[in-house]
Amino acid sequence: MSKNIIKKIQNYLLKKTVYVSTIPNKEKAVYLTFDDGPEPRITEFVLEELAKYNFKATFFCRGDNAEKHPELLALLREQGHIIGNHSYSHHHAYKASSKSYLTDVEKADAVLHTFFFRPPHGSLTIKNWLGLRHKYRIVYWSLNSGDSALEHFYYQHAIDNLKAKTKFGDIVLFHFCHLHEKGTRLLLPDYLKWLADNQFKCGVLPLDLMW
Repeated sequence: MSKNIIKKIQNYLLKKTVYVSTIPNKEKAVYLTFDDGPEPRITEFVLEELAKYNFKATFFCRGDNAEKHPELLALLREQGHIIGNHSYSHHHAYKASSKSYLTDVEKADAVLHTFFFRPPHGSLTIKNWLGLRHKYRIVYWSLNSGDSALEHFYYQHAIDNLKAKTKFGDIVLFHFCHLHEKGTRLLLPDYLKWLADNQFKCGVLPLDLMW
């Protein structure tokens, strides 16, 4: 069996067994999450859109971006949102040593101070998981907005997919960085309006969230 297939199987098993990807509940609620920021302009845009409906969200920040823009990190907290750790340098779990990866996460924690963690690229090795599981709640997602598709981004397909697949308890993935800004700016306003029109609640991830 090739190393690539082994990695895929390992990552699949981790996603199925140790990641939080939905929060089952009887309320008509979803949990909006944003990755890779904070970066100027797009962060303020996202906050303004959320404020229109008094929605709250969880922001998985890169440590390097948070260190560059402490005022944006403070703004997220001031407006009642929750911070998550998305590593410092956005290392890919299969392209960095375990020691380097775990050190990078801890470097981000020195800036972010949170027990929520989302693996960059949605990938995590078993060795890295063993090094993180006692300190962090590892959070994945159940619904990808598609805002990061870059040259393969098609607005109508993405918004139709979001509306068709949203269900109670979903953890929804968006971004708040310059790289994916175009997709986020196009999708987020219409999706938030649709959620509000359909009486969905949007709050932060529960602080007592467990695996």
